[in-house]
Amino acid sequence: MTPTMRSLIVLSLCAMLAACGGGAPPASADGPTAEAARRIRSMEDSLFAGTTFDRKGAQALLDVYLAFEKANPSDTLAPEYAFRAAGLKKALGDPQGSVALYDRIISNYPHWRRLPDTYYLKAFTIDNDLHQKGEAKAAYEQVIARFPEHRFAVDAQQMIDNLQYTDEELIERFKRMNTDSAQAAAK
Repeated sequence: MTPTMRSLIVLSLCAMLAACGGGAPPASADGPTAEAARRIRSMEDSLFAGTTFDRKGAQALLDVYLAFEKANPSDTLAPEYAFRAAGLKKALGDPQGSVALYDRIISNYPHWRRLPDTYYLKAFTIDNDLHQKGEAKAAYEQVIARFPEHRFAVDAQQMIDNLQYTDEELIERFKRMNTDSAQAAAK
C-alpha cells in the first residue's frame, strides 16, 4: 500500500471516529468540562471541515484532547478524547504513540464501551503501521479472546489469516476472489 493511500485511510478513519464518537455533552450540561467539550467540538468541526490535512490544527487538537483527559480522568469523555488522540497521533505519523495511548485507555478505562474498538485499532496499528507481524498477531488474538461475540473478533481472525501475505499477494488474492465471485454470479 502506498504512503498516500495509507494517509487517506488514516485521515478517513480519524474523521469517522470523530464523527461517530461520544461528541459533546448534552446542551443542558454545564460547568467547565462541558465548556471544554464544546470548545473541542468546535476545533474538531474546524479541522475536519477542510479538504486538506492541517497538521498544525491536528497537533493543537491532539494537545487539547490529552490535556482534557489528564485534567478530567474520571469524566465520561476522557477515554473518548484519549481514543481520538490515538487516531490523531497515528495520522500525524506517530503510530508508536498511538499504540501507547491505546494501551493507556485499556489500562485506565477497562469498562469503557468502546474498548473492543481500542483493542482492534491497537492491533491494526501494530500490523499496518509498525509492521510487527508477531505482535500484531498476539494483539488480534487478544481481540478474539476478550470479545469473541463482537464483530471485531471476526475481523481480527481475518487479519490473522492475512498476516502471512505481502500487500501485493493480498491484492492478487482479492482480485482472484472478485473474479471467482463474478463468474459464480454469472452462472
